[in-house]
Amino acid sequence: MRKFMFLILISMLSQQGLAAQRIVVAGGSITDIVFALGAGENVVAVDTSSTSPVAATKLPKVGYYRDLAAEGVLSQHPELILALQGSGRPEVLTQLRNTGVQLNLYDKPTNINELFNLIAQLGQDLSQPSQAQRLINELKQALPPKAPPSPLRALFILSAGDRGVTVAGPETVPDLLFGYTGVRNLATAPGYKPFNREAMLVSSPDFLVAPSHVVYSLGGPEQFCQQSALALLPAAQQCRLLVMDSLISMGMTTRLPEAIAQLAAYREQSTL
Repeated sequence: MRKFMFLILISMLSQQGLAAQRIVVAGGSITDIVFALGAGENVVAVDTSSTSPVAATKLPKVGYYRDLAAEGVLSQHPELILALQGSGRPEVLTQLRNTGVQLNLYDKPTNINELFNLIAQLGQDLSQPSQAQRLINELKQALPPKAPPSPLRALFILSAGDRGVTVAGPETVPDLLFGYTGVRNLATAPGYKPFNREAMLVSSPDFLVAPSHVVYSLGGPEQFCQQSALALLPAAQQCRLLVMDSLISMGMTTRLPEAIAQLAAYREQSTL
């Protein structure tokens, strides 16, 4: 009788899709979605880019997703590894697969439809398709309509130092945020690229946006604005700077509506 009841319990857990899996996640966007799907209790370790939600930050770390070491991942005894494309070197991924551990790689989303597709795929892989569809519907309702273009111009600064400035252009999350809030992105080269100092001075952005990990690695907003590469910009001299959480400003996550709202609020403040 006990054996029969035990088999029933195992069957019920399997139908829920996440039985007793030990999951390691590499990639902040994936971690955010996995927890939003209610599967966080099965995650035993994450990478250092997984800064949301708070519960994820308290888990053991397996390094940065682009530089994974097989030993660190396997030390967590995972049954399933969920990782963004670009995680680890090819030989590391081969080593992980050779152990028999299931490894799922996912494309990094760069627009809203790709984010919805990633949520749906993770929902399927975690046997939680209904939760995934519910999350997609909630996000669709939470996303505001795009704001009309405003005269405000801005730059998203990924790095600023002696070697110059790197900014976010088209095909990046910051560019999507600018588009949603009606702010003109002065960077026109796709991806994260160096920005010519002379061109930056001529364009003269109304304000700057930067990820928190970059700003606070330099000592805070004031120190960031005083970087020599930015020193001649009026926006830097007056430190018209919006510091945004690194994950939500650079990664497509379920907190996208929050990121849009933050930038929209700063835009409104800048027009007063």
